[in-house]
Amino acid sequence: LPICEGGSGAAGSGASAASVTAVAVASDVPSSSSWDAAAPAPLSSRASRARPRHLAIIMDGNARWAQERSLPVNAGHERGVDALRTVTRCAAAWEVDALTVYAFSHENWKRESGEVSYLMTLLQKTLVDEVDDLVKHGVRVSVMGDLGMVTKQLREAVRNAEEKTKKNKKLLLNVALSYGGRQDVLRATRALANECAAGLLDAEDITESMIAERLSTRHLPSECREPDLLIRTSGEQRLSNFMLWELAYTELLFSSTLWPDFGETNMRDALEQYAARKRRFGARNDGNEEGAEESDEHDTS
Repeated sequence: LPICEGGSGAAGSGASAASVTAVAVASDVPSSSSWDAAAPAPLSSRASRARPRHLAIIMDGNARWAQERSLPVNAGHERGVDALRTVTRCAAAWEVDALTVYAFSHENWKRESGEVSYLMTLLQKTLVDEVDDLVKHGVRVSVMGDLGMVTKQLREAVRNAEEKTKKNKKLLLNVALSYGGRQDVLRATRALANECAAGLLDAEDITESMIAERLSTRHLPSECREPDLLIRTSGEQRLSNFMLWELAYTELLFSSTLWPDFGETNMRDALEQYAARKRRFGARNDGNEEGAEESDEHDTS
């Protein structure tokens, strides 16, 4: 499915919707990103035992990938689709329960209109082209964000993909589209404020779980709404307004690899690094509550 770096913006991204450049190399042998390629090799026993239930990714670096090759920015977005297909295949094969990807941020609407138009078209085309393979491989699609801002054709493609894949159980692919973490929290708090104003709720009774139930991630299984691991590609080290509420205790991993080049090896390395970390969620190993800096270590076991 989607393709866009989440909220970082890219200099020199003024590619028109017409300047589409094919970057795939024709071959009779399925590429590593193809649904027909050989299944990814198993994880190590440690990584398999301590794999994240919910993995989130900020797919960053499409424009830089294209610029380094003197290609239009759109070529980077196209190759980004291949990278996402590879990562989705790996997540499904390695029994990750949910994969959330930042496809198009609320801030991305500020980009040059030609690039935005192209991205809407590419997102729509990818959903349509990939849906049969997603059904075949047990991947369920869900989309979160302000879909009132996207094109009618893209909304229809989203609804079609969600409907066709709704019975799939191997992997939940959650796409953040026209999404912003601050905007999501604002909508949730406004909803609670309206309930208070209507006399349906006392402000003193508002809990964290009540806020969580009004966020865009409320459709995810309650046990994995908060990502265990966030990967951001391209070397940037910021959240870019992505899942700000849900990432409170998420492990962060920043990869220097540009998103179009991020493949099975990178994904495997990330999960191996995650398995080696310790997560304690603010507690000490001896069971004491919040402590000194050592409480930042987290035990994945």
